[in-house]
Amino acid sequence: MKMIALGTIANMASAVSVIVAISLGFLQIRQMRKSRALFTAGELVHTIQTPGFSHSVRLIMQLPDRADPAIIRDNPEMLSAVLSLSHVYESLGVLVYHRILPLHLVDDLMGGYIRGSWTKLEPFVVARRAEQGVFYGEWMQWLAERMIEFPSPGKKIGAHIAHRKWKP
Repeated sequence: MKMIALGTIANMASAVSVIVAISLGFLQIRQMRKSRALFTAGELVHTIQTPGFSHSVRLIMQLPDRADPAIIRDNPEMLSAVLSLSHVYESLGVLVYHRILPLHLVDDLMGGYIRGSWTKLEPFVVARRAEQGVFYGEWMQWLAERMIEFPSPGKKIGAHIAHRKWKP
């Protein structure tokens, strides 16, 4: 009888050990993902805080909505700005899709630029896609469409209003 009780206790201790190990493993994976997202977000901030990026955003935001592709194609400086921004937006689209960066984090950091750029550049991207293939601007479009479909909370009223009760 005592042998059975000792065996049962040993089995229970073993089961508890496995449960604790699995739980700690899940917590460690979760922490690793958060760390990776924070690191990537920091890199994103470094990317957008350059004079070149700011200049490209300024040029593109001066375009009319749904700009004629010829305006971009015929202006080397504008074309360079479009290519610079689209590379960043393409990369962000892939990172969001693979859940390395949360959509709402990217939306909070630069959703206005991404939505605004897409509104102005869509005809250019579609025309370029017809020339270069379906892959041109695919992730930029995907990201802009996801931001329109699933905006960060408070995006329509502004962070200064939506998050005014935030406390550290």
